[in-house]
Amino acid sequence: MNNENLPEEINKTLEELWLLLETKERAYTNFQLNNQQYSLLTLIIRHPSSTPTELAEKMNITKSAISQQLVKLEAEGYIYRKQHVDDKRAFSVELAEKGLLYKTEMNRFMQQVSEKYYAILSPQELTSFLSALQKLTKVIEGL
Repeated sequence: MNNENLPEEINKTLEELWLLLETKERAYTNFQLNNQQYSLLTLIIRHPSSTPTELAEKMNITKSAISQQLVKLEAEGYIYRKQHVDDKRAFSVELAEKGLLYKTEMNRFMQQVSEKYYAILSPQELTSFLSALQKLTKVIEGL
């Protein structure tokens, strides 16, 4: 393989890996979420008690777009809004019953993926791979 094409091949492989992981996770968890709801719910799980503004910044979308998705997720029982103790105008987003169920299913799926990683790759290989991915993340953040 030509070294000039390596960055392109890396990006292509990362995209394919992301799509594959997402497809497998959705099939495993079997929840009816659109792409934005799926990403938003995953973000809420990884960053509990976030505000809508924080979620909008992390997803790089407008607060209006976040609000629309939060309304849908709340109506379907995935999340609820919790009023801030000091600032009655502010609220955080918390997982409701269906959101907690989704989190449990997602964790089960990730456990299966982890077991497959360890079955095929050594701890050394996994550590090196993680380090390389973290470096690539910093490169892309710097664009």
